Amino acid sequence: MLYSVPCRSGGLRLSGGCPVWLAAVVLSACLLATGFPAVAATPEDEFQTAENTFRFQDYAKAVVQLRPLLYPDVRLASPDLVVRAHEFLAACYHWLGDERSMEDEFTALLTLAPQHRLDSFFYPPSLIERFEGIRAKLIGLHVIEAEPAAKPPVDTVKCERTEETIVRRSWVPNLVPFGVGQFLNGRNTKGALFLTGQTLSLTLNIAAWVSIESLRGSDGYFSARNAGVARDLRIVQYVGLGTFVGLAVWGIVDAFLDFTPEVKSVRMVPCPTVPPPGAGLVPGLAVCVRF
Repeated sequence: MLYSVPCRSGGLRLSGGCPVWLAAVVLSACLLATGFPAVAATPEDEFQTAENTFRFQDYAKAVVQLRPLLYPDVRLASPDLVVRAHEFLAACYHWLGDERSMEDEFTALLTLAPQHRLDSFFYPPSLIERFEGIRAKLIGLHVIEAEPAAKPPVDTVKCERTEETIVRRSWVPNLVPFGVGQFLNGRNTKGALFLTGQTLSLTLNIAAWVSIESLRGSDGYFSARNAGVARDLRIVQYVGLGTFVGLAVWGIVDAFLDFTPEVKSVRMVPCPTVPPPGAGLVPGLAVCVRF
């Protein structure tokens, strides 16, 4: 959107007749009023939207949302999401009466995950029977293998212990501008936005300062002709500096709001030593602290 602001004061002017400092103020106000630009939706976000549409039983719309995620190229990075997308798409075709497309989607699903099962809580018995019939057909054609027989349990006792890792984090990096605190807190989108905003505002401040210094004469003073231009550029410099400081303070406060001093993780690991014969195997607990 373009703004037309009538200006009568002297100084450096844009092609529309407006001083540079006033154009910079209007631009900064527009940026702060509109906020940061929206982040483009990822294929995973599109899948979540399609799943919600499917759960609300709008099957025709769900087909429109699911197909671009699989055709002509698979856009989902997670194999589990690819399998679920084929499952939802096949169920949509079933309820829309397109049995041929349903069979194609179930075939693609079973080719990727031969042991996949439909949840009887969400799907009717008729659909599950069709799914199992397609599985039997593919097994008979040797397209997929039958489910391997369960191995007999091995009569052994496995010794494991619980290892808890605690990582203590310092709050000092939250004081660094340019989105450093957001990146360390795992808020990558916020970090990128703060980095971009602060870089642009600081660049505006530095560019205005360099332009002012270039207008000075050899005696260090401004000529009568350049004095007005330098004054307007000084205002641009202050606007850029104020915007940078405001975004930096905002980023520091936001980083402290998301800050977690400790991060814990638990995992099972094998016992470090073999107990003597006849001794009972009791799971242990180990704690590891990292700074």
